[in-house]
Amino acid sequence: MSGHGNRSRLETTGFADAVNGRASVRRYAPDPVRREDVEAMVGVAVRAANAGNAQAWRFIAVEDEAVRAAMRQAVDEAIDEMAAWPEAESLERELRAYRTYATFFEQAPVVLAVVVGPYQSLADDLHQRHGLSREERDRLRQRPDLQSLGAAIQLLCTAAHVLGYGTCWMTAPVLAAPAIEALLGVEPPHQLAAVVPVGRPLTAPRPSSRRPLPDVLEFR
Repeated sequence: MSGHGNRSRLETTGFADAVNGRASVRRYAPDPVRREDVEAMVGVAVRAANAGNAQAWRFIAVEDEAVRAAMRQAVDEAIDEMAAWPEAESLERELRAYRTYATFFEQAPVVLAVVVGPYQSLADDLHQRHGLSREERDRLRQRPDLQSLGAAIQLLCTAAHVLGYGTCWMTAPVLAAPAIEALLGVEPPHQLAAVVPVGRPLTAPRPSSRRPLPDVLEFR
């Protein structure tokens, strides 16, 4: 399918179908992901609402199998380090499960490393000058940089679903952020914020249930 065809498909698919059909996918077929499809996904993602229209995001599409393996090794090493902490004693089973949950991205044919850049509004600047701590600033501002990035990732995952791919929005691999950033050439002030594997699902995605609207919505 051409890049134009991808755009057309994204434009004609019903919005509700696209949103309701998306599901987290953790097992992928080895089929390659076309670069034009990745471009179409990210092209949708960057239309996300974002603070100050700063567009403080970057997407690094990792196709190289050796680099993906090195990313996975970095996560394994970060988990090994945690497992050696006294606080982790007697949590072997939980850590084994966590390792599986944090490293399955390696099997996907493409892994998108999502990187966030700095964002500081006038309010952020004044709060900092006034001497508010980071915790106090976060309480009053609730990280507009990460909210913006989350909006982009959600659009990315939904666009991937429309194009027939599965994804999973992962933050567990960020445990190894310094090592992964070094592998991918990400330098301060940019930071790894999430990892999104992309590939054809091995089985049909099954969207998980959601709490009923009265549990999450109120009018006043």
